[in-house]
Amino acid sequence: MTQELVLYQFPACPFCQRVLRQIEQLDLDIELRDTRRDPEARQELQQGGGRTMVPCLRITKDDGSVEWMYESEDINRFLVSRYGNRG
Repeated sequence: MTQELVLYQFPACPFCQRVLRQIEQLDLDIELRDTRRDPEARQELQQGGGRTMVPCLRITKDDGSVEWMYESEDINRFLVSRYGNRG
């Protein structure tokens, strides 16, 4: 995998569930951080992404740069475009 992915979410969030279903369909191993139960995860999200809205996918690229992607549709589109044709 060329990028490290972390999904900030919480289980009761319906938009998070959409992303979690997509992750399962693509059989991806992505670290999950529950922002409701883990204050450190919530703080990371606020400091890194600028807001605490979930779902949020943190994408750490090979060059060390980090992108924070919000919105379940955008996240799912990204996951399918990157990992949907893995054979």
